Amino acid sequence: MKKVLFSILFIGNYIASQAQDKDSTILKNTDLHEVIIRGVNNSADVSSEYTSRIPLKNLENPQVTHSVNSKLILNRNYFVQYNMLSNATGVSPSWAGVSPYYTVRGFRTRSNFRNGILGYVASDIDPVNIAQLDVVKGPSGTLFGSSMTVFGGVINRVTVKPQDDTFTSITLAGGNNNFQRATFDVNAKLDAQSKSLMRVTGAYTNKESFQDQGVYQNLFLAPSFTYKASDKLRIDAEAEILRRVSTNNLLLTPMNPLKNGVLTYAESPSGLNLDYYKSYTDNSVLYKTTAINLYGKISYMLSNQWKSETNLMTSNSESYGNYQTMVMTNNNASIVRRIVNYAPETIINQQVQQNFIGDLKTGSVRHRVLLGADYYRYVYGTTANGLDGSKANAANGVARPTFDTVAVAGKSVNAGLLNESEINSRLLGRVPAITKTTFTTYSIYASDVINPTKNLTLMLSARVDFLQNSGTYNKTTDVWTGAYDQTAFSPKVGLTYQLLPEQLAFFASYMNGFQNVAPVSQVDGTVANFKPQYGNQFETGLKYAHEKHLLDASLSLYDIRISNTVRANPENVSMFIQNGKQYSRGVEIDLQSRPVEGLYLHGGVAYNDSKLTSSDANTEGLRPVNSGPAWMSNWYANYTFMKGDLKGLAIGFGGNYYGKDNIINTKSAGTFATDAYTLFNAVVSYSQKAYTLSLSGDNIFDTKYYYGGRGFITPGNLRQVILSLKLNL
Repeated sequence: MKKVLFSILFIGNYIASQAQDKDSTILKNTDLHEVIIRGVNNSADVSSEYTSRIPLKNLENPQVTHSVNSKLILNRNYFVQYNMLSNATGVSPSWAGVSPYYTVRGFRTRSNFRNGILGYVASDIDPVNIAQLDVVKGPSGTLFGSSMTVFGGVINRVTVKPQDDTFTSITLAGGNNNFQRATFDVNAKLDAQSKSLMRVTGAYTNKESFQDQGVYQNLFLAPSFTYKASDKLRIDAEAEILRRVSTNNLLLTPMNPLKNGVLTYAESPSGLNLDYYKSYTDNSVLYKTTAINLYGKISYMLSNQWKSETNLMTSNSESYGNYQTMVMTNNNASIVRRIVNYAPETIINQQVQQNFIGDLKTGSVRHRVLLGADYYRYVYGTTANGLDGSKANAANGVARPTFDTVAVAGKSVNAGLLNESEINSRLLGRVPAITKTTFTTYSIYASDVINPTKNLTLMLSARVDFLQNSGTYNKTTDVWTGAYDQTAFSPKVGLTYQLLPEQLAFFASYMNGFQNVAPVSQVDGTVANFKPQYGNQFETGLKYAHEKHLLDASLSLYDIRISNTVRANPENVSMFIQNGKQYSRGVEIDLQSRPVEGLYLHGGVAYNDSKLTSSDANTEGLRPVNSGPAWMSNWYANYTFMKGDLKGLAIGFGGNYYGKDNIINTKSAGTFATDAYTLFNAVVSYSQKAYTLSLSGDNIFDTKYYYGGRGFITPGNLRQVILSLKLNL
């Protein structure tokens, strides 16, 4: 095994050294035409290590991870994570907020994790420092905890790292909708012995909406530093600094299709008389986010068998400005515009994680062991003043009026009334609601990956979480509410058996995730304390990895059962009970192939069946909202000319299909769902030693479509064409 590991490391370093040459060498026998990130040469195995937190090959891991690797990220001209995740099988766009949601296996999630630890801020991070994106499928509470995980899976971004090399690259890009983007990547050795390495990536992006109003500006800087103090001790320090200013996407709630049990209003966006190019907002209605995230990692080899890893993280984000949502009324002929003013919204994350990783034997049986402890603290605060009529956002519990109502079609007298000046004038003299919520989680976890034989791998894992929630403090009323403590236990067991060594593996697993449930005040004045909500997944399937990458594939069948959901008591609707249940089950197929030199093929299809099996009478037996489309697929093909006069020319073409997605779904309100849609994209690039020129197009056929979640729909972006030039200095 040591020889195998040494060979892998040697080959990886050799590929990196050959690919380095100022980040511009054209690859041979790889999927695309250039590598920007060194050390990420096998995305499946890198994903597997972050999933299990120990060195583990993909064929040994009883959990499925779908990845967007560095070559795809570079080749496709991506500047937002939303586009990157369109290449991950079984992931669909959901709520289009400032920090957008995605749907995985029937549940909404966010891009919350960074190199295996929490990294959530109030906005998606720029992808310039992302080496690859991993979507870890299924309830992952055992190794990731419950603070920012959901039952469908975890989105983890693997960042670039300093390399033992010196290189610089600058990329300039422009496109329609006044798209402008500039990025840089600088790597340097700070001493002759390569003990100190530094890398700095950064990006500036400016873009306007395809609609009549809408702006987006983003400034991002990500320095990273590595110090190899000795053969045993390594220290990594990284930072992310973000400044984003934008109008938020159109978030529109349609009317319930049923009125008094009769189908009266539209059941899909195609039935609404919306002007696709009208935003119903103003470029002065801005939301501004600043984030500073700091990360540290200390790795120390305790012996030949044990290693210590200490992860440190602190992040702080502040958001100011006006957040706009809209509700349709008057037979969907009018729009009620609502505003919440934040001054500010703050999110603070702090985490200390200690892992001890071992690789040892008891007799002839190999054990790869993880022993870990985790401390996590989360603070969320808002100073909010609402012009949306909701009690939750009103000072002193007094409902505020909506901003105004405008016609969907035609001209409205007050259509241009919504602007920053008018909002500020209406907020004068109003007392904002100032709240602060704090919770702390203490966790211990352990995992043992056992090899009774070379081809058989068993995984036994468990986690205990203790949550202390201090509740929410309302400064306006000087009242604390909702404090509670909760303890949760999460197991994980699995096995893989390599039917064909190093090629074909059968896997099966049982995984658990959990979400803490706050106490609920009953109508009779009592407080009901509930247990955590659990999600249990049984999964089985096959993984295949050909030595020469003729085919890399995974087939998985999963069944997720959710229990302990809090719901109204059907015998007394004024009281709550904890016996709600639902299931989410389906199948996912992911295929990648490099059948001939220069050709890369990727395709995936996912089917999900979700149902509320024990809930209130109004929803029982129905598919839950926010569960995403039942069917979705993705595909991409890229060919790079490796020889002759066209050497360096690459052509790519791909697309996505998303089925209907329920936005409203109850027996009394009816069903409102987005229409199914298909999007296509393409890229042409030419790469030489000193430069790479790329022309990419998303939604090249200018398809009009809506997507959404949390009760809102949002029009999707129309055709975006980007021309970029990368210079290797």
